[in-house]
Amino acid sequence: MEMRIGHGYDLHRLEASEKDGGLLKVGGVGVKCGLKAIAHSDGDAVMHALADALLSAIGEPDIGQLFPDTATENKNRDSAEFLVEAIERINLGGWAIGNVAITVICDQPKIGPHREQICENLRRYLVAPIHIKGKTCEGTDKSGAMEVHVVALVQRGNTHE
Repeated sequence: MEMRIGHGYDLHRLEASEKDGGLLKVGGVGVKCGLKAIAHSDGDAVMHALADALLSAIGEPDIGQLFPDTATENKNRDSAEFLVEAIERINLGGWAIGNVAITVICDQPKIGPHREQICENLRRYLVAPIHIKGKTCEGTDKSGAMEVHVVALVQRGNTHE
């Protein structure tokens, strides 16, 4: 069995916003926190880092190359489309997603109360175990931002080849 690990990373500054009810997209879930991501697309840092981790594992270009922020068609684009593209590339290569670990670093919103809803939403795309945890910025200069790290395991073949 062939196995690979990919790492994905994303960071977005956050600012106060009451637009759309003050919802921030986190893993495809609208979290009411009075913040919005400063981004070209919808700014879902979890979806961005997850897509990049999957693409990284199979040696494909990252979402910045596939969906550049200089392209007008990517303005306010739903980040789920980035994830779907990554999964399609995984499937075309004969890979299967083994599991995914996500770490979200931000002071607000708190991830714990939304953990199950985010995982449930992501499972609609990934038929694989997902673990997400939240960490705070611990008073560093990253307060006012959301930073996300994702590690993904992919595999193909079987042990009886």
